[in-house]
Amino acid sequence: MIEEFGIKSFNKKKMKESLPYPIYLKWKDALRNEKDLDRETADAIAHAMKDWALKNGATHFAHWFLPLSGHTAKKHEAFISRTSDNEPINRFSGKELVKGEPDASSFPSGGMRSTFEARGYTYWDLTANSFVIGSVLYIPTIFMSYKGEKLDKRGPLIDSTKILSDEGTRVVNLFEKDEYAYRMRVKVGLEQEFFLLDKEVYKKRSDLKNIGRTIVGAPSPKGQELSDHYFGQIPARVEKFYKDVDKKLYELGIYSEAEHNEVAPNQFEMAILFENVNVAIDDNQLLMNILKETALENNLVCLFHEKPFNSVNGSGKHNNYSIVTNYGLNVFDPGDDPYNNNVFLLFTAAIIEATDKYQSLLRVSASSTSNDFRLGADEAPPAIISLFLGSDLEELFKDIKEDIEYKRDSDNNFRGYNLLSVPRDSSDRNRTAAVAFTGNKFEFRMLGSSKTGSDLNIALNCAMADSLANIYEKLKDFQDDPNRLREKTLEIVREIMENHDRIICDGDNYSDDWKEEAKKRGLANHKTYFDALVALRDFDFHDIFIKRGIYTEKEIKASYEVNLEEVVIYHSLEAKTMVSMIHKDLVPMGMSELNDLSQILKFKNNEKLKIKYDRIDKMITDLLECGDEINLLLDHSNNIEDIYKKAEYVERNIATKLLATRRIADQMERLISRKNMTLPSYEDIFNSLS
Repeated sequence: MIEEFGIKSFNKKKMKESLPYPIYLKWKDALRNEKDLDRETADAIAHAMKDWALKNGATHFAHWFLPLSGHTAKKHEAFISRTSDNEPINRFSGKELVKGEPDASSFPSGGMRSTFEARGYTYWDLTANSFVIGSVLYIPTIFMSYKGEKLDKRGPLIDSTKILSDEGTRVVNLFEKDEYAYRMRVKVGLEQEFFLLDKEVYKKRSDLKNIGRTIVGAPSPKGQELSDHYFGQIPARVEKFYKDVDKKLYELGIYSEAEHNEVAPNQFEMAILFENVNVAIDDNQLLMNILKETALENNLVCLFHEKPFNSVNGSGKHNNYSIVTNYGLNVFDPGDDPYNNNVFLLFTAAIIEATDKYQSLLRVSASSTSNDFRLGADEAPPAIISLFLGSDLEELFKDIKEDIEYKRDSDNNFRGYNLLSVPRDSSDRNRTAAVAFTGNKFEFRMLGSSKTGSDLNIALNCAMADSLANIYEKLKDFQDDPNRLREKTLEIVREIMENHDRIICDGDNYSDDWKEEAKKRGLANHKTYFDALVALRDFDFHDIFIKRGIYTEKEIKASYEVNLEEVVIYHSLEAKTMVSMIHKDLVPMGMSELNDLSQILKFKNNEKLKIKYDRIDKMITDLLECGDEINLLLDHSNNIEDIYKKAEYVERNIATKLLATRRIADQMERLISRKNMTLPSYEDIFNSLS
């Protein structure tokens, strides 16, 4: 079985096996030193890749990229061509491998390009493996406009990793005299949560089909109160589904680390092993595509919306973040003596500074309009960014701040049943923290399940690079004096803690006490994605993005407008779906119930049934009025040209009206008999896998 691992991936091993060795070395040199490939090398690689793909059933190739929408995109192109004698032949040149030209006019550009400016180009990412799915060879690429503007998320991610590597190696090499760091890799492990439900149940709800979440729906009598789903017996249908998913991941060379039931009914999780950050993002995008595809093959539907159902947990995509040198040093590993581990102290201080300094940017980068429904309850972090170090490390950093002697707890073991003493972890876990240290990495829990991890990791890499650059400037003059270097290290950590330790919290981040405390500390509390965008409207992006060439001012403005458009599109789509459901589902259900009640009331004078009749009748009227009001709000928003003002209007008016409408609909559902419930209820959905 092990020999079949990665058979659908044109990885480094297959490159080495199928290419002439001099060509392989040229590719490797271009990969490591960011050199251009000459035409001869590109043609040789393309020929080998085509032959391998054909043997694996491919008939087409596609440049696979990640536009500003955050979704994957591609265009299938056939290998088959014809000779001058009109004979069929399979062709694939180096030019086709390196560069593609999809139509760019319909992808989000935030106003950077007019609709009539259609040219866009995709360029092969040498750092990522190409792969075959079905009959298509997929080639990971970077997407750019005719004039060179970045129209995707892969290019900035790769650039951000490089600048972090440049700044990080300079700091590490001040201390690690026995090894030389010439490169640092950002290693990311993504945990993907999702919901599964029966396809036939899904097809009966237009809100799930159009939005991926239920915009109406009363709670089920039984939700997640008994905690009987979490880590419990995996339903047989889901076992089969997981088996099919694992086979596809296995063939692509993707290491699936864990799969299990999550807390909410019908909620599950899959985690993939740590990878270089751009590969980790690719693997996660592939996982999401495979989960959706495989679910349908098993007569299931996979939902990635962060909050498909009220009153139960939502879904996240936890982003586990670490940084490793070329010789394997994890800078976030505290080791046996964290107090004297200068590299650990400085990089941890850097992430404390970065998290505090760029709170609003991280809030936007990790979230979305759909994620607003999830944040703040049921094991999801609140909208306030905070960082959890754990009691031991928090004490260490506080002692450095106060310039007092740090004494580590000598008893760092505990005894388990039938076991010898087991080393205790260096920190506990805090599921209410947006950022948590978990042993040798930081887990960013705010990231929404439907969102790509690119934005968050770009922001993290650049924020870390900004902090590390400042740290290096303060240390560089002492590199030949170990004692002064150590003194300066503690001084830098002390200074960062004095300016940024407000971000550290080890308590219950759901509590009202913390919200008050966060407010006193001056921490941002952006309750919605739009509120966070408002905070970034006049933000100075020069240090984090512009001066290093990650984004231009024009590209930042474009990305900002794309985010505002997302707010408008999301709430507008929900509004249109709600109006449709009022007329096609909710009112007809209420009318059927009234009809049944009226038949009884003709013959029986029952005061309770009269009250029920009047309540439902009133709710039907209220729902119809809500539908009319929503239509008026939509009409008004359509006439607002300024995208910021439109997003603000939609957020403040339409989103609020939708919540009020839902309250009426959910109250009415509680009064409708099973006979007249044409929409599958939460109870139906939560039991659809049994």
